[in-house]
Amino acid sequence: MLKTELRTPDPDVRVEFEGLPTLPREMLSKESTNNVVNYLYLVINGVTSMSMDIKGLVESSLNLGVIFTHKDSVEFISSIRSSVRSLKNELYNRLVATAKLNGGSVVAESGYPEWAYNPDSRIRTIFEDIYEKMYGKKPHITAIHAGLECGLFAEKFGQIDAISFGPNLYDVHTPNEHMSISSVQRTWEYLLEVLKNVK
Repeated sequence: MLKTELRTPDPDVRVEFEGLPTLPREMLSKESTNNVVNYLYLVINGVTSMSMDIKGLVESSLNLGVIFTHKDSVEFISSIRSSVRSLKNELYNRLVATAKLNGGSVVAESGYPEWAYNPDSRIRTIFEDIYEKMYGKKPHITAIHAGLECGLFAEKFGQIDAISFGPNLYDVHTPNEHMSISSVQRTWEYLLEVLKNVK
């Protein structure tokens, strides 16, 4: 059945069961097993909202990335991302409710503050104009669904007009992550030109 259902997204899917030579000394009770299974059925996982400003951009998501089994508990680690604070808070509250329904609790540890899209960004317009003057073409501007340092600056200093830019990076967050050295020089020259024109 799995092979048929997943033939396109995961054609090599395979599930194997192995017998244990001896039973483990400690295992989940029936109630705990039901709680874990029910939590997995109910917990939100994936995209929860799309941006109304930028077509195709994920606005909010929740990702259940890791599950740990401990001596007396099962730990689920989820990452909440959103460019809208109220939606991020809503996802957190839904996680709390789902955990409580299944005898669990939630601990918030780390996180990135939101960095909301500003349709009237003056600094973005300046960067666009300078880029076009320097390189004779419009820059490729894109929004991404990720935690960026601009959100941290906005949280610290108030709602600032910010832009994130830099050299060309490839295979980011992988063991093969690398950067174009020549693009570092271009980025530096670009920044200097922008600073000359910011008033």
